[in-house]
Amino acid sequence: MTQATGSLHTFGRGGVHPDPHKGATSGREIEDLPAPSEVVLPLLQHLGEPAEPCVKKGELVRRGQKIAEGGKTGVPLHAPISGKIKPVDKRPHPTMAVAPSLAIGGNAEAGPELEFPEDPAWRDLPLEESLERVREAGIVGLGGAAFPTWRKLQFARAAKVDLLVMNGAECEPYLTADYRVMLAWPAEIVEGSVLIAKMAGATRVLIGVESDKPDAITALSKAAAALPTRDIPVEIVPCVARYPQGAEKQLVFAVSGRTVPNRQLPSAVGVLVQNVATAHAVYEAIRFRRPLLDRILTVTGPGIVTPRNVRAPLGASLSDIVEFCGGLAPGTSRMIAGGPMMGRALPRLDVPLIKGMNGLVLLTGRGPLEDGFGPCIRCGRCLDACPLGLEPDQVSVRVEVGRTLDTEPHGALDCYECGCCSYVCPSSRPLVQFMQVAKAALRRAAATRSAS
Repeated sequence: MTQATGSLHTFGRGGVHPDPHKGATSGREIEDLPAPSEVVLPLLQHLGEPAEPCVKKGELVRRGQKIAEGGKTGVPLHAPISGKIKPVDKRPHPTMAVAPSLAIGGNAEAGPELEFPEDPAWRDLPLEESLERVREAGIVGLGGAAFPTWRKLQFARAAKVDLLVMNGAECEPYLTADYRVMLAWPAEIVEGSVLIAKMAGATRVLIGVESDKPDAITALSKAAAALPTRDIPVEIVPCVARYPQGAEKQLVFAVSGRTVPNRQLPSAVGVLVQNVATAHAVYEAIRFRRPLLDRILTVTGPGIVTPRNVRAPLGASLSDIVEFCGGLAPGTSRMIAGGPMMGRALPRLDVPLIKGMNGLVLLTGRGPLEDGFGPCIRCGRCLDACPLGLEPDQVSVRVEVGRTLDTEPHGALDCYECGCCSYVCPSSRPLVQFMQVAKAALRRAAATRSAS
């Protein structure tokens, strides 16, 4: 039976309730960025080997045309605008300093976007054909991880998962891109979820959505009830608005009651987790063979003049997107790719929009570490906030005194850097960064032992 549950679900321990800061964009529909004069496409914007260009300098390409092959473990790239290919060169990258990239200069002589007609048999494709369409579309996890979706589906099928959990929580403060996607395309998300479940071998679908998005819950519930086929049931599960509700381990427990062990994937308990935006992209790929050409992201925060949810071609410069949103407000001091809890600080805006980026948060004022940090006062707040039951306090004090390799018993390798510990620390200690230092040291030590 397809239905929405009557009670709210959530995970077990820890978590925090930061101010959501979503009001500036939650009511704004998705707006299209005007076609940029140039796009820059890093050849590596997914987990796996870099894409390999299959076009030459000076070649005219049309929007939707494949311009780079994905290799054995990656995904291909497609032209997000029509124009002329520029030489491959090392250019600024939002998560790496620079990276080899293809650039396309807009050129009307290249012609219009390629057409992507519907395949009438899209619901009944063989498994291998469906996986190939997902691969050829260049789809990666659009929740931020950017793992090639076709590979994740293959792994899930080999692991014999029986449950697909769709992530519509969007628990990060400020971000509303997934929320607007759920409102704009609820039927496509539900259909895409069923397609993903079939490819993964799952027999049912649970879509977790936080309770502060009631209209999205309603829209998805109506779409699920209207499904033309009932072979895979789809249930919408309202969840408590609580951070990090959208983290894989927490969401799986919230909607299904299954506990994913530390250092293991959800497939260990028969679950595959995917993002709602990924489901929409899969639907487009299976039904129309349409590749991933655009990214929907939230541009928001006190540092932007006009907060918006924007659909922009991949490779568009963040500076062009900011200009579309009215430019930077006076006093803007920090730029974050993604949300403020788990996003990455950006030193510049002349970097391209990549597949894994779902938000750009512009902040004003002083940052959390600009005034330094104090000693651990052993208040235990980080212990209460950690959703995994780790000991960030113990990790931090050991890193400070040079005992980094003594941090593993306190959970350094288990941390996925949600930021709850840093958020609640009254001494403003950079607990996530201490965890990162400890993890890096432990992994280097393990690699050294393996090599000896």
